Parts: sequence; structure tokens; C-alpha cells
Amino acid sequence: MNIYTSASLIFLAFLLLACGNDDITQKQRFLIRGNNALAEQNYREAIRFYREAVIIDSCYTPAVNNMGVVYYEQKQYAKAIVAYDNAIACDREYVDAYINRSNAFYELKEYYRALDDLSFAQSQVPDSAQVYFMQGLVYAKLRQYNKAQNSFNEALKRDSANAEIWINRGSVKYYKGNLFSAEEDLKYALKLDPFEGNAYNALALIEIERRNYNKALNLIEQALGHESNQPYYLNNRGYVYLQLEQPDRAKVDIDKSIVYDPNNAWAYRNKGLYYYKTGDLKEAIRLYQQALRLDKYADDIYWYLAQAYRDAGEGGKACKLLTEALKEGLVEQQKYDELCL
Repeated sequence: MNIYTSASLIFLAFLLLACGNDDITQKQRFLIRGNNALAEQNYREAIRFYREAVIIDSCYTPAVNNMGVVYYEQKQYAKAIVAYDNAIACDREYVDAYINRSNAFYELKEYYRALDDLSFAQSQVPDSAQVYFMQGLVYAKLRQYNKAQNSFNEALKRDSANAEIWINRGSVKYYKGNLFSAEEDLKYALKLDPFEGNAYNALALIEIERRNYNKALNLIEQALGHESNQPYYLNNRGYVYLQLEQPDRAKVDIDKSIVYDPNNAWAYRNKGLYYYKTGDLKEAIRLYQQALRLDKYADDIYWYLAQAYRDAGEGGKACKLLTEALKEGLVEQQKYDELCL
């Protein structure tokens, strides 16, 4: 199942200062114009203005850093990292660049490098809720859920009115199997922000775990009411439809989810489940394999693929796959025994 999280970018807005140095005044003007263009999502103009500022001063770190922000917002994460590297090379203590670079590393799944940057940021701004929040996101991706929960706890000490932190702590508790406590966090998040689709989506996952599929469906509908094209919500509704034996509706949602996010392993897993349920083992295996390539941590992906191999008459391949998964803790011993002993 998918829980949608996001890590916010931080960068400084600079005021134009009255200054006798024409170069300083000019580069600040270009920075402000670049920031305005960035706020309007006019990325080409933003880059142009930032470059003008950098021509005046090649180590004008706010402009160099914000060039990285432009690339990040366009999902050009490798380019963003180069810009942040340049900003840090100019100023080793420029905290914004470390925080922003950690976001880019996160998107590229370079989680330990993201943690290194956040560790430095934490040493410079120890009371930043944002840094602890982002640290929690990274630990959650690494499936280090106790560390993730501790980071979210620290973030909440500093910003207890932030619904997004409550949602992510609740999500971690869900992954740890603490469903009641997770539910409490998510419901509190909705008190803070009743329009948070992510909270409804996460509450739906709890009901899926409880096999309360109709209740889960209602919660996902509420999430989609706030963001109708959110791919994780669509994919999760598709999964619920599969459990409710409504495969045609499931496929529509899952296909839409893949259109909006073609790199979501859970969507390919669920589409594989659709084909498995409708008897097309060859297509199910292909889609399960695709999901596995995208994310080996997609829930139960090894188990689903092994089942499809077994049913296709490839029991040896199924057990080899589960043996590998068992070593990494990605399948339960009980499931391995059920299929292979």
C-alpha cells in the first residue's frame, strides 16, 4: 500500500538592501527577480535571473542554491545536486543547501547521503522541526521505523500543530503494526487539518489491514475528494476493489495511477494481482517482476510472485525466490513453509 509523504524545500527569500556597491545591489535584484519567477513556476526565467546574479558573483550562494531548487521542482534531481554542491563549495556552512540537497538525495533513493546532510543541518539548527521531520522520512524509507518514530517525536516537540508530522508518525506506527496508536495520530491530524487527504488514505490502510474493505473504500473516497488524481489514492482504491471482487473497477483505478506515476511499484504489484485473479499468470508474473525491480520492499511482492510461479508450474523458481527473500527478512517464515515445505 502507498502512503504519500512529502519533504518540503527550504530556501531563503532575500530583501533588496540599500547598498553603495553596484554589484551587490545588482546581484540582489537578480536574486529577487529569480525568486519571484520561481514562485510563479516560471522556471526558465528563474534560471536566467539566477545566472545573471552568478555572473556578477560566481559564489553568490543564495542564487546558486536556488538554481538547485528550480531543478528540483522540475524533478531534475541530479542537476539540483550539482547546484547544491556548488553552493556548499562556496560556503561550507550554508545550511539551506545541505537541507535542499538532502531532499534531492531522498528522491534519488540515496538515503544515507541524505542522512549525512541532515546530520550536518541538525548540528547547525538543532531546534528545526523541519530537519527532524525530513530525517524521519528518510528512516521510514530505510524501514528503520523506531528511528523514524523518534525523529517524528522530536519534530512534534518543536511543531505540534503540524498535521503532516502527525500523519507521518501515524504512518510509521501503521508499518510497525500499532494500528490503534496510528489511528489516534491520524485522527488528530484531521482535527488540525480536515482537508488532509493523506490522513484519510492512511486511515484507509488501517481498515484494509483489519479487512474492513467497505470502510476503507469510504475513507479513500474522502481522500480522493481532496485530490482526485493522486496516484497513491487511486492505486489503493484499486486494491480495495480487488478485495471486493470488483476487478473491472480496480483495473481502471490502477491504470490511472500508473499514468500519473509510472514508477510506483505498488501499482504494478496491484495490476499483477488483477491479472492473477483473472487467470492471466504470464502477465501477472511480468508485472510482479516489474514491481520488484522498482522496489523490493513493496508489500508482499515476493510472496505474490512466488505464488504466480508455483501456479505456472515453476515451483523451483518460486522457492528459490522465497529463500532469497527470507534471508533479507522480506517474507515471513510461515509463508515460505506454506509454499516450499
